[in-house]
Amino acid sequence: MKAKIINTTLVIILILLASANIYSQDKSTNHVFEMTFISIGYDQISDFMDMYEKELKPMDMQNEYVLSTKIFRHLNGPSWNVCLVSEYKDMDAWVAADKKFDDIVAASYPDKSKREEMFKKWGSFLRGHTDALVRDYPNLEKK
Repeated sequence: MKAKIINTTLVIILILLASANIYSQDKSTNHVFEMTFISIGYDQISDFMDMYEKELKPMDMQNEYVLSTKIFRHLNGPSWNVCLVSEYKDMDAWVAADKKFDDIVAASYPDKSKREEMFKKWGSFLRGHTDALVRDYPNLEKK
């Protein structure tokens, strides 16, 4: 089981590194939004929101590369019942925010076992998720 976790972690890291290199080449001046759609048991949503507010939001607030964050809760539609949307100036900021998040997590949880406990708690809520990177087009916005 431990080998499976290590292998999965390595694959995720390699994908993120490859993605960061590919996306950082896009030099558009439009903002980038990362949308994470999460499936959480309905009976766990309040606990998830509480954890996010107490543990993850303070870390998000420390990350100068994240311009804004919004959390949406499902009303109608597909099975994803929570959507996290983070805004970045550009792809370079998105890459930098990911690196900064790792530093913030390490500083917030210097004890490795506490850090693993936090991620285990986060994982206990997830029944599945998907991510998307999108770009805005301010000239097409309704204001």
